[in-house]
Amino acid sequence: RLILADALHYGQQFNPRCFIDLATLTGACMVALGSVRAGLFSNQDELCGKVLQASEAAGERLWRLPLDDDYRKEIESPVADLKNIGSRWGGAITATKFLQEFVGNTPWC
Repeated sequence: RLILADALHYGQQFNPRCFIDLATLTGACMVALGSVRAGLFSNQDELCGKVLQASEAAGERLWRLPLDDDYRKEIESPVADLKNIGSRWGGAITATKFLQEFVGNTPWC
Protein backbone atom coordinates (compact mmCIF):
# COMPACT_ATOMS: atom_id res chain seq x y z
CA ARG A 1 0.00 0.00 0.00
CA LEU A 2 2.81 2.42 0.83
CA ILE A 3 4.64 1.66 -2.42
CA LEU A 4 1.44 2.17 -4.43
CA ALA A 5 0.77 5.46 -2.62
CA ASP A 6 4.30 6.56 -3.49
CA ALA A 7 3.79 5.60 -7.15
CA LEU A 8 0.50 7.52 -7.34
CA HIS A 9 2.12 10.58 -5.77
CA TYR A 10 5.10 10.33 -8.15
CA GLY A 11 2.76 9.97 -11.13
CA GLN A 12 1.15 13.34 -10.35
CA GLN A 13 4.18 15.16 -11.78
CA PHE A 14 3.30 13.85 -15.25
CA ASN A 15 -0.21 15.38 -15.17
CA PRO A 16 -2.01 12.19 -16.22
CA ARG A 17 -5.56 12.30 -17.57
CA CYS A 18 -6.37 9.49 -15.15
CA PHE A 19 -4.92 6.78 -12.96
CA ILE A 20 -6.04 3.18 -13.22
CA ASP A 21 -4.53 0.90 -10.63
CA LEU A 22 -5.36 -2.72 -10.03
CA ALA A 23 -4.15 -4.07 -6.74
CA THR A 24 -4.82 -6.62 -4.07
CA LEU A 25 -4.77 -4.19 -1.17
CA THR A 26 -6.58 -6.38 1.31
CA GLY A 27 -8.47 -9.63 1.54
CA ALA A 28 -11.53 -7.68 2.67
CA CYS A 29 -12.84 -7.39 -0.90
CA MET A 30 -12.71 -11.15 -1.31
CA VAL A 31 -14.53 -11.61 1.98
CA ALA A 32 -17.24 -9.24 0.74
CA LEU A 33 -17.48 -10.31 -2.91
CA GLY A 34 -15.98 -13.78 -3.09
CA SER A 35 -14.13 -14.90 -6.19
CA VAL A 36 -16.88 -14.01 -8.69
CA ARG A 37 -16.30 -10.24 -8.84
CA ALA A 38 -13.49 -7.85 -8.01
CA GLY A 39 -14.10 -4.65 -6.09
CA LEU A 40 -13.86 -1.32 -7.89
CA PHE A 41 -13.35 2.09 -6.32
CA SER A 42 -13.29 5.39 -8.16
CA ASN A 43 -13.29 9.09 -7.43
CA GLN A 44 -15.06 9.88 -10.71
CA ASP A 45 -18.30 8.43 -12.09
CA GLU A 46 -17.42 8.87 -15.79
CA LEU A 47 -14.12 6.99 -15.52
CA CYS A 48 -15.76 4.33 -13.39
CA GLY A 49 -18.45 3.82 -16.03
CA LYS A 50 -15.84 3.33 -18.75
CA VAL A 51 -13.92 0.82 -16.64
CA LEU A 52 -17.14 -1.07 -15.86
CA GLN A 53 -18.02 -1.19 -19.59
CA ALA A 54 -14.56 -2.48 -20.47
CA SER A 55 -14.71 -5.09 -17.72
CA GLU A 56 -18.05 -6.41 -18.95
CA ALA A 57 -16.75 -6.60 -22.53
CA ALA A 58 -13.71 -8.53 -21.30
CA GLY A 59 -15.74 -10.85 -19.08
CA GLU A 60 -14.06 -9.52 -15.93
CA ARG A 61 -16.86 -8.77 -13.50
CA LEU A 62 -16.45 -5.78 -11.18
CA TRP A 63 -18.63 -4.28 -8.47
CA ARG A 64 -18.31 -0.65 -7.45
CA LEU A 65 -17.86 -0.11 -3.73
CA PRO A 66 -18.41 3.12 -1.79
CA LEU A 67 -15.69 5.69 -1.25
CA ASP A 68 -17.64 8.07 0.98
CA ASP A 69 -15.83 10.74 2.96
CA ASP A 70 -17.37 9.25 6.12
CA TYR A 71 -14.61 6.61 6.03
CA ARG A 72 -11.78 9.19 6.06
CA LYS A 73 -11.87 9.43 9.86
CA GLU A 74 -10.71 5.81 10.02
CA ILE A 75 -7.28 6.74 8.64
CA GLU A 76 -6.79 9.89 10.71
CA SER A 77 -4.10 9.80 13.37
CA PRO A 78 -3.25 11.97 16.38
CA VAL A 79 0.50 11.49 15.77
CA ALA A 80 0.85 11.29 11.97
CA ASP A 81 -0.61 12.85 8.84
CA LEU A 82 -2.43 9.58 8.09
CA LYS A 83 -2.56 5.93 9.11
CA ASN A 84 -2.25 3.39 6.32
CA ILE A 85 -4.69 1.05 8.05
CA GLY A 86 -8.11 1.74 9.49
CA SER A 87 -10.19 -0.05 12.07
CA ARG A 88 -11.47 -3.60 11.77
CA TRP A 89 -14.46 -2.62 9.64
CA GLY A 90 -14.45 -1.53 6.01
CA GLY A 91 -10.85 -2.59 5.38
CA ALA A 92 -11.05 -2.38 1.59
CA ILE A 93 -12.64 1.07 1.80
CA THR A 94 -10.15 2.47 4.31
CA ALA A 95 -7.23 1.10 2.27
CA THR A 96 -8.63 2.89 -0.76
CA LYS A 97 -9.27 6.09 1.21
CA PHE A 98 -5.57 6.05 2.12
CA LEU A 99 -4.55 5.77 -1.54
CA GLN A 100 -7.04 8.44 -2.56
CA GLU A 101 -4.97 10.93 -0.56
CA PHE A 102 -2.19 10.56 -3.15
CA VAL A 103 -4.09 11.06 -6.43
CA GLY A 104 -5.11 14.68 -5.91
CA ASN A 105 -7.91 15.69 -8.27
CA THR A 106 -6.87 13.25 -10.99
CA PRO A 107 -9.67 10.88 -12.04
CA TRP A 108 -8.80 7.51 -10.56
CA CYS A 109 -10.12 3.99 -10.65
